[in-house]
Amino acid sequence: MASDTTSSSSVSAFVSSLILNLIIFTIFVLIFVTFRLKFSAVYQPRATIETVPAEKKADPQPAGPFSWIFFILSRPESYIIEKAGVDGYFFLRYLVTFGFLGVIGGVFLWPILFAVNATGGGTAKGFDIISLSNVTKKWHVFAHLFCSWLFFGLIIYTIYKELIYYVSFRHALQVSPKYASLQSSKTLMIDNVPESLLNEESLLRLFPAVTNVWFTRKTKELQKLVKKRDKLAGKLEGGMNKVLNKSMKIRAKAIKKNKALPEPENELVSYIPEKKMPTYKDKPIPFVGQKKKLFTEGFDEVGELNTEISTQQETYPAGFDKTGSVFLEFISHLELQRAYQAVPYSKELKLCRRFTNVAPEDIIWENTGLSFKTRAVKKTLAVTVLTLLIIFWAIPVAVVGAISNINYLTDKVHFLKFINNLPDKLMGIITALLPTIALSVLMSLLPPFISKMGKVGGCMTVQEVNKWTQQWYYAFQVIQVFLVTTLASAASSSVTKIIKNPSSAMTLLGQKLPPAANFYISYMLLQGLSISSGTLARIVPLILSFVLGRILDSTPRKKWNRAHSLGQPTWSVMYSLYGMFTVIMITYSIISPIIIAFTTIAYILIYIAYLYCLNYVLDHAVDNRGRNYPLALFEVFVGLYLGEICLTALFVFRKNWACVVLEVLMIVVTIISHLYFRWIFEPLLDTVPVGATKEADAGIEGAYPMKDQGLKQIKEEGKSYFVGGEDRELTNLKSADDRSSPFADDNANFDDGKTQQTNTNSVAHEQSLFSDSNTAHDLEKIGSLDNEEKPLREANQYEANSSGSNMPKLSNFANPSLVTDFLNKFHKPRQYQSFNFCRSIMPSSYHVPVIRDEADLSNGFNDPAITAEEPKLWIARDPVGLSTNFVKLSEGKILVSDENAIYNEKGASMWTGNPPDYTEEVKG
Repeated sequence: MASDTTSSSSVSAFVSSLILNLIIFTIFVLIFVTFRLKFSAVYQPRATIETVPAEKKADPQPAGPFSWIFFILSRPESYIIEKAGVDGYFFLRYLVTFGFLGVIGGVFLWPILFAVNATGGGTAKGFDIISLSNVTKKWHVFAHLFCSWLFFGLIIYTIYKELIYYVSFRHALQVSPKYASLQSSKTLMIDNVPESLLNEESLLRLFPAVTNVWFTRKTKELQKLVKKRDKLAGKLEGGMNKVLNKSMKIRAKAIKKNKALPEPENELVSYIPEKKMPTYKDKPIPFVGQKKKLFTEGFDEVGELNTEISTQQETYPAGFDKTGSVFLEFISHLELQRAYQAVPYSKELKLCRRFTNVAPEDIIWENTGLSFKTRAVKKTLAVTVLTLLIIFWAIPVAVVGAISNINYLTDKVHFLKFINNLPDKLMGIITALLPTIALSVLMSLLPPFISKMGKVGGCMTVQEVNKWTQQWYYAFQVIQVFLVTTLASAASSSVTKIIKNPSSAMTLLGQKLPPAANFYISYMLLQGLSISSGTLARIVPLILSFVLGRILDSTPRKKWNRAHSLGQPTWSVMYSLYGMFTVIMITYSIISPIIIAFTTIAYILIYIAYLYCLNYVLDHAVDNRGRNYPLALFEVFVGLYLGEICLTALFVFRKNWACVVLEVLMIVVTIISHLYFRWIFEPLLDTVPVGATKEADAGIEGAYPMKDQGLKQIKEEGKSYFVGGEDRELTNLKSADDRSSPFADDNANFDDGKTQQTNTNSVAHEQSLFSDSNTAHDLEKIGSLDNEEKPLREANQYEANSSGSNMPKLSNFANPSLVTDFLNKFHKPRQYQSFNFCRSIMPSSYHVPVIRDEADLSNGFNDPAITAEEPKLWIARDPVGLSTNFVKLSEGKILVSDENAIYNEKGASMWTGNPPDYTEEVKG
């Protein structure tokens, strides 16, 4: 009876979850299709907002209700890189890579495992009949063993292939004219610099190619003043707009009802009594601090703050002590890379941390200059807090896991017996939809707190916080969403039998582990159907724009921001969330292979949703230059370990020791692969071999060796950088000035003619996973082009590739030559995903250097408190002159502008142009 109930529950849970999620999916898709063109500000702002830079502008999409799918899937790889950004491109690549692995896994695993499981001798029902739980015959599990070798080995090789591609792409990206010209690509940040080196003379002796030096300094007091001023300025802008809005509504109402207008019309007190004018407190603590008048004392105080801040800024740097961190800007990206690679080999800088590829706005300035001990204490505190949170977060998550098998608890928890009498459909909702939604809500609460702990723990850059968040949130996902939920689900389904016979606990849990996959089937249905369609439907932005936004946005600035601000993806959260899909798919791929189907469907639907949003809706976030991708690839090993350990445990429960030994062998292979990949790839992720930079600068081939992707060059450059004394200075400066010299020595040392010929001959076939275009890439011509011709050639090539597709077409597999080509690209990544190929797919805009104002560059890496400008407040111009009075009242204290904003006949403010402090954003 229990088995029948279990089967009924699992099937009803699936059916209920499928029906509900399909209904939600249909509603969301209909909303998107209906409003996509009508409300372009919500559904395609990247194509319509005028402040979006030209290189980020999305192409107009066709009007058909579903033609956008074929349109966006047909965009070439270069287009996706440019519009979605490098980080968006690699996120999409992650989804399509593991979605494709799911397809391959299903094709090879299902015919074998479904047949073996179905004839395994068990009495399971429902989905469990095609899972390992239905196998009671001892020797049948050898099929699962060898299938695990095949599938897990394929995943390990895919990680290897993708790491090769990322390194090639990252190096090609870094040497592209756009990225190589960025100030962030030429600036090295060093932390914990010894006191003896905290002067320009010593640093220039070590790094003679440096052009600018910035020391971090103790600006804590100045930072407080700037924050206080900004907060008070915000209160002033909000207060002025509030009283102006109220006054104009009173006036509009009087006009509408033909009543007498307040006199004098241009005096604020005619509309609002003096006693009701806005006030503020000089201390934000409730019931503490003196109450002050905002429009008199507030203006005076912000004027005083402006004077005090300006005075301190003028004394910089003499009035501020150094704190131990330094920014060094080099004459070129090549010199930056040489220095970056050399830092670990310097005796004086051996204990220092180094950062590059971070812009001034990416620095967490309050954490610069922390001593080694202070940073260690802060990090220990943050790690301790998050570790305790993982432990205690398991309690609510375990409850959620138990709900998915709540029907098993009714024998011992008597007040739950009424659940047995519920209809199957309602039982399905309780055991499937309710826990998956609750789990998603629980996990969504964590990322902001984890990011905060990263800053508390001493992270120096936004990129470092991003990495910290991805690692910790992924740990939460694996421990809570997978381990705790799975064990709670398996334990709750066995609780009655375990109580009766505690010694059978391990055997029972082993039997119940495969059926626990039923929870994740519902979880994948929720993510694949509801979340993907919800991403497209954008219900919350739609409501905010047309309902709540009109209520909440009461100032011209808020309304302007609503119309012009774009949402940004949080890569750390997204990689962790969808990386969990990979863990679930890998772990249950052999135990309950049906999960592969639902995971793959989820990947495909989410890929399509984000392919659209990253091109038409979302802005580029902080530039991580794709760095989340290799981190996510290494995190896949967690799923491999869990899958192999679970499978080994199930073999142990069946006392099949031969399979146990052979699966342990697979674990050893996985560990060795993991360590080997870290050894050969981690030194390449944040560095660019000098050969790659020289090749890009001089327009020649052969200086970049694909056999080790420049690993030998990096080590030798680092070791030799500080050798040579005074001669080193001449070498640095000469190499920085002479960009056209041939680098024959590098060709001789790091590449041979055979490799050169192989790379050259193969490039006509080089395509990535995203593209099925057959356009040949004539890279042999690169060496014969000078620096002026090369961007034009590559721009033309970008246009020629515009017919390429970003996902493999199933029809291609009917063509034997294309299948052969695909297999060649898959098993020869160093040949078909080379540095030269990655250079060929860069967008045309990446071949144009970024030119910025010299004054802006010279102040680039100073603490923002040093360069902070006085706030510029924005109010709407009214027809009677109230706003003009505010402009006059603020003179000499703070800038108030009523330009580009007016009141309409209904007394509502509206913007007509950009805010007074608007500037075009130029990053890097």
